[in-house]
Amino acid sequence: MKGRARTAINHCFSRSDYQTFLYDEVAKRLDARLENLRLDPKVILASGFGSHGLKKRFPSKPEIIGFDFAHARLAIRRSKSRFNLPWMAKQVNVCGDLNALPFASASVDMVYSNLDLPFFSECKELTHALTEVHRILKPGGLFIFSSLGPDTLKELRRAETQRGFRLCEHLDMHDLGDQMMAASFSDPVVDMEVLTLTYADASSMMKDIRAHGSIALEAPANPGLLGLGAFRSLAERSSAAESGRLNATCELVFGHAWRAPTRISPKGQKVINIKMSQS
Repeated sequence: MKGRARTAINHCFSRSDYQTFLYDEVAKRLDARLENLRLDPKVILASGFGSHGLKKRFPSKPEIIGFDFAHARLAIRRSKSRFNLPWMAKQVNVCGDLNALPFASASVDMVYSNLDLPFFSECKELTHALTEVHRILKPGGLFIFSSLGPDTLKELRRAETQRGFRLCEHLDMHDLGDQMMAASFSDPVVDMEVLTLTYADASSMMKDIRAHGSIALEAPANPGLLGLGAFRSLAERSSAAESGRLNATCELVFGHAWRAPTRISPKGQKVINIKMSQS
């Protein structure tokens, strides 16, 4: 399914009418959560999409690595960061997979992930991706992220059985917190916000849904095109249809966690915790 995800994203962001509002709005809210955290990172991996404010936030001018597994989104990011003034943070862009990060272990101070975890959750690869993020973080490093919750597009759940169309089942924030703990992260904090988006018609809604990865990637049982009849049905069956417009709920999940600092014994030796399972 990873290939389908990459193809779908590249198709959406190769068009001139690609949608960025949701990514940018969530990035703004994710940035705000950094205000309560004390850190001075030297190397930041910024994974996913959206206009973040990392260059302005840290006066130490860290190296920022823009990372995405879809080359079309990376091309947009590269065009926006083409001109780097000497006093601005250094930024490079890398196309790669969160499941196989091309970075050395314990080489990054902070991983900033904006709305790319839903794709890995849908591909059943979230556990591996979180393990990789933990691997590249330095001891004491921060992982901060945004994702989508199960109430996303709840207005359309009654319409999801239409031919050629099914919505993803996004992870609940508590399940996501459990996944963080399983990947050995320390002190995870997860919270949720609800954002309501308003669209002029079902066509513009569908473009946005495809762009943020809420359409299931596996081949449908009854394959077919989502044509005008299905669009009309979406508009009619949505419980939030008002005055010819459509409202869509996005449950936004935000969280952060740390890679625990290395523990040193009084004799200067590294302390390793070993968990024993009871049979």
